[in-house]
Amino acid sequence: MVSLLGGNAVFGQTTPATTERMAALEQRTNDLEKKVDAPSLWSTLGFQISGAVDVTYTQNFNNPGNNINNLRIFDTQANSFVPQVAQIVIEKPTKEGSTIDRVGFRARLSYGAQARFSRARTNYQPGQDSAEFDPQELYGEYLAPIGNGLKIQFGKIHTLIGLEQINSWDNYNISRTFMFGLSQAFTTTGLRLTYAFNKYATVALGVVNGWDNIEDNNRGKTFEWGVFLTPHERFSITGYGSYGPEQSNNNAVFGFAGGGACTNLGIPTGSTFCDPTAKRLVVGGIITAKVTDKTTFIVEPYYGNESNAAATASQNARWNGVGAYWIQDFNDQAQPHAFSLRVRGEIWEDAGGARSCVGGVNVSGGTNVCATQPGATGFQPGGGPGGIFNTATGVGTVQTVWETTFTLQYKPAPSLITRAEFRYDKSNQNVFVRGQDLEGINNQQTLGFQVIYLF
Repeated sequence: MVSLLGGNAVFGQTTPATTERMAALEQRTNDLEKKVDAPSLWSTLGFQISGAVDVTYTQNFNNPGNNINNLRIFDTQANSFVPQVAQIVIEKPTKEGSTIDRVGFRARLSYGAQARFSRARTNYQPGQDSAEFDPQELYGEYLAPIGNGLKIQFGKIHTLIGLEQINSWDNYNISRTFMFGLSQAFTTTGLRLTYAFNKYATVALGVVNGWDNIEDNNRGKTFEWGVFLTPHERFSITGYGSYGPEQSNNNAVFGFAGGGACTNLGIPTGSTFCDPTAKRLVVGGIITAKVTDKTTFIVEPYYGNESNAAATASQNARWNGVGAYWIQDFNDQAQPHAFSLRVRGEIWEDAGGARSCVGGVNVSGGTNVCATQPGATGFQPGGGPGGIFNTATGVGTVQTVWETTFTLQYKPAPSLITRAEFRYDKSNQNVFVRGQDLEGINNQQTLGFQVIYLF
């Protein structure tokens, strides 16, 4: 016992140097704990990061020789696995509060096959573009302390036009409508003001370069608007539109027929097809009714008209359509193992031949190309295999197309979306390629699969 006590007495002794080192170590530990617990500069400033990965496969039962799903957008590669997009979004949303709380931004950056076309659709790179990086959105934002808060956005932003968006996970189906792919803008670049009067009504107004124009292709500006009404939590009405000049000053910037690629298509300079004073008007609406907690119906009527949109004659181009959706959720979509059925029907008319079968910017991605019409003298490929464009009249194919789409969605986890989809396309013209038959047929059937991971 004496021996043990003596030993403890010896080891229990501490020198001033030991005490100082222990105090320093304790201070370092406390400092480290404070750094771990303290909010980072990222979260203090309100920055957020999110993103998605999207991969698809589409089987075309026509087995087209050009490997293109005709008149489609994004799901254009027939009988092929496609890494559609890897996307990251860095943003700082605005909110009421201090000055720094009211200032924000968004940078939506995309890479992949989808980005290849969305980039080429804008004029980041005129003409054919195989680059697979697209800054889909880039804008600054300020919530001005006016009334309920006036949101001011400046830069490149998703359009106000239409129900569907570029990103598939923002839509109900894998494929997009003809209305979206052939006759609506993807993005606009300019200034947008948004004001919420109350929880029932919000209005947005903007002045922009035009449809998908990063740099304006003429000397005019386009006005856009959106009115969003929610009179009841289960019912909403949206009205949208744009008006302004969209044809170019013969600068060969890409656009659909009636939209600007004049010298690219062999049209003489000074022809009426390149009229920078011509105006394009589009109007549409979205009516949404959530009849039960798990059943939703949506209807979207749409109309477009553009003056002086032919190469050799002063005539208007007109396109219009209507889409209808039935969304049936079988269980809670926020929980694992969520099932949902989405049925879509659409009819779309290109009365002037200005929006369809005029070729596309990105042949490797494939869009807006059609089978060659027999006996169509004066027609030539409109930017891609099988695309037809009549240089004498400045139009593509006058046609009416319709489609029915059935999409089954299953979420093994809230962040993982899987989809299977059957779609039937029909036209009153033989615009769809079957095998090596370039003269085409009037229908197209596809079976698509998709996996999306969100983070």
